[in-house]
This record gives sequence, C-alpha cells and structure tokens, in this order.
Amino acid sequence: MTASWPIGVVTSAWGTYGRYLPKWVESVAAQTVRPELVTVLDAGVDDIGPAREALDESGLPWQIVRDTYRGMGAARNRAVEATATEWVMHLDADDLLLPHCLADVRALAPWADVVSVGMRRGRRDIVFPHVSARQALAGRQAAFSCAAFRRDLWERRGVRWHTANDWVDSALWVRAARAGARFAGTSRPGAVYRQHAGSFSRRLTHRDRAAARAQLDRMVRDPAWSP
Repeated sequence: MTASWPIGVVTSAWGTYGRYLPKWVESVAAQTVRPELVTVLDAGVDDIGPAREALDESGLPWQIVRDTYRGMGAARNRAVEATATEWVMHLDADDLLLPHCLADVRALAPWADVVSVGMRRGRRDIVFPHVSARQALAGRQAAFSCAAFRRDLWERRGVRWHTANDWVDSALWVRAARAGARFAGTSRPGAVYRQHAGSFSRRLTHRDRAAARAQLDRMVRDPAWSP
C-alpha cells in the first residue's frame, strides 16, 4: 500500500446492515492508495463487534461514531461531519470498493471538486467519464452516492443530504453544481453494488420513484426551491 492521501472513506449503518461491514472494511483496506481516515457511523447496528475487529485488523486509521438513526440523509451527513479530511467519500455499508478506486479518484482530484466513481452492478458497469455540472443541473444522473467530493462543498457551500427522504443522488449533485463544483468521472467502475434481499432499491415502490422524480424535476425547474 502506498502513502496515505487526504480522503476519508465513511459509511453509516443501522439494524442488520452491520453484517456487511467486515467486507466493507476489507475492500477499503485493499486500496492501492491509503485513506487518511475511515469512519463508521453506528446508528443502531445490531452487533458492531465484527466491524470493530475488521477495523483493528485493517491497519487503517479509523473511528466509530455512535448516533441515533434519524433517516438516511441525516446518517450520511453525520458520518461526513465527523471526518475532517480534504476529500470524503460515503460508501454504503453493503457496497464494496475495487482496489484501484482511490487511486483513480486521486488522479482526477486536481481538476475536480466531485469525482463520479463508476459502479459495477451485477454484470453491468456504469461509468460517467464525461460527466459535467451541466449534466447534473439538467437532472440527469451524474454520479452515485459513492462519488468523492471536497469536504469544502459540504462544510462551506451547504451541499449535503437535507432530509430523511433525500436518498435521490441526483438531487445532491444538482446542489453541488449550483455551488460551482467541477465534475470529473472515472473511466472504469470503482465500487461494487451488492444486491441482496434487503437492498434499499428493492424496497422502493413505483410511488416512491415517481415522487423522487417529481422532486428532482421541481429542483431543476426552480433553482430557489429545495426539499
């Protein structure tokens, strides 16, 4: 592993999602570029012990932050808040990083404020190598929630998950684009989406998706409005 780079890799977990954390930790520890800090937000994990053991064995600098679960957006914000690195990436507890991910982010970082990390979903690789702020402002998908971003966007320019229902990644990147963020995208996937019976995407109804689309469309039409 090479020297560390000032990025914090964070996650938030609650309930049974603690079972996915040991593999999550292993994928972060396998990076060719070492993160400066790993933060796990324990928002009511059934058993945090295995995650703590994996963190101990990883050799990475880490912290576990305890909080009360108040919704997905609030949990993600709390994990970012606890991580004062120049760059930050929130990776869902049931997802994984590929070993080259942080190296790819570091290569693009000098020219960007948001690095859109491609995702492997089953046999499909989804990447955004030509991503732009204009794409985000149009309400088109520009990045997944695991995109890396300069913490300055979150801290000083108010780009954050605002409400418990703000799980729509595109809404976050609309805010980043409006804050003047420069976007860059990796040409290969850097993360793996682990589909399982309890996956959040499987729990979403058609009504949920329609409401999210309507919310995003309103954001695009009216820059003064935000949920």
